[in-house]
Amino acid sequence: MASAEQQSEQRFGSAARRAAILAAVICVLTLTIAGPVRTYFAQRTEMKQLQATEEQLRTQIADLEEQKVKLGDPVFIAAQARERLGFVMPGDIPYQVQLPANAAVPGTPGSEPAKANPDQPWYTSLWHTIADAPHGVSPTVVPEVPSPGPLPSPAPPSAPPPGG
Repeated sequence: MASAEQQSEQRFGSAARRAAILAAVICVLTLTIAGPVRTYFAQRTEMKQLQATEEQLRTQIADLEEQKVKLGDPVFIAAQARERLGFVMPGDIPYQVQLPANAAVPGTPGSEPAKANPDQPWYTSLWHTIADAPHGVSPTVVPEVPSPGPLPSPAPPSAPPPGG
């Protein structure tokens, strides 16, 4: 019987050796393949980023081509010169609107609205936004009709105009 036990131990020992060798081979193969696989995934990620960058650049090129076509149009150039530089074509009458120093400038779109009084409840500030004049524009006041009376006499034609 000793020989049967020895044979089973030899088989088990050789099977264990084979398993250890197989595990070592698998580890070596895994370590050998890990570098190229990691490089492959890194390059795929980089390729996706480059494709996104390329798409952005193509969009930018299309916008610049469109702008180039616009800048080749003399009508567009004239409109930009009028708008940006204030140029005037011969025969046009230039004018510029100037507000008085004490005039209230209405808020521009995108600017922050006026802050509400924190002591008031929310419905009071809501009511003020509805009831008050919007954007600093006061409602038109109808002037009182003057009482009928004697009309002032017109100035004689030879008299100088007032203020001059």
